Amino acid sequence: MKIVSLHWSLACLLSVMFANAWASGPDGKVEARWWEQSIWNDPGRTYQWYPPDPLPKDVEKPLPAKPKPQDIRDLKTIKAIREELERLKDVAVMTPTPDNVQRFLDAQQVVMDKSAVFADIARRVVWATPGLDYGLRRPTNNAAIQTWKMQRQGDEQSAVAAAMRTHGLYFFMRGDCPYCHQLGPVLKYLESAYGLEVFPISLDGAGVPGYPTPRPDNGIAQLLGTSTVPALYLMPRHPAAGDVPIPIGQGMLSADEIVNRIYVLTQTQPGQAF
Repeated sequence: MKIVSLHWSLACLLSVMFANAWASGPDGKVEARWWEQSIWNDPGRTYQWYPPDPLPKDVEKPLPAKPKPQDIRDLKTIKAIREELERLKDVAVMTPTPDNVQRFLDAQQVVMDKSAVFADIARRVVWATPGLDYGLRRPTNNAAIQTWKMQRQGDEQSAVAAAMRTHGLYFFMRGDCPYCHQLGPVLKYLESAYGLEVFPISLDGAGVPGYPTPRPDNGIAQLLGTSTVPALYLMPRHPAAGDVPIPIGQGMLSADEIVNRIYVLTQTQPGQAF
């Protein structure tokens, strides 16, 4: 009984397998399944037991969009604007096509416009803020300059007179120095016009016009480190005036330069006269 049942089950299984191995085509004819077909009927058949994978559909991928040229107007920092302008300049110089040159010139015009706006606003701020107006410290127009010069001349005369009460002017010279010969008469003029008191010191013992009998150098030139002549120093007269000499200058100086330097060095602080 068991053998009959086994045979019956096997027969049913075989009938199902054979039924599935065949299929009807569009015209009603019975066609063999793919794995039952002859491998000679399809030259493109590559595998014996498995059908080939379906070919991928040709999908056209969109080309990446070209980056939009950077507009220098959209940049937010001076550093970024400077770098972009330099890049455009490099491109225009190395590849001077009309488009490249125009892009650089357009960007340059934008930068120049920004600079013009900044300069205009800056001067308006200066006009409205006296503390920022340099013209109030040092006039820049002709009418005010003349008034300033007259006032400055009086201040310089007072400064020289005050300096001469506490200091003397040492004049280091040499008899073979042509500039010393030119400076001698200038110092003589300042003695009479401003009350300048000059102490001539000769490094070689010879005199110059205006100072034919100078004092010989006793080593003070070496102490001050003076080897170039002519040289001028303000020297304290007494301990109350200090003990540090004030260098006025070396080389040929005009009368106005000497007076101005005495004023600046004795009456102003660094930065005050500018």
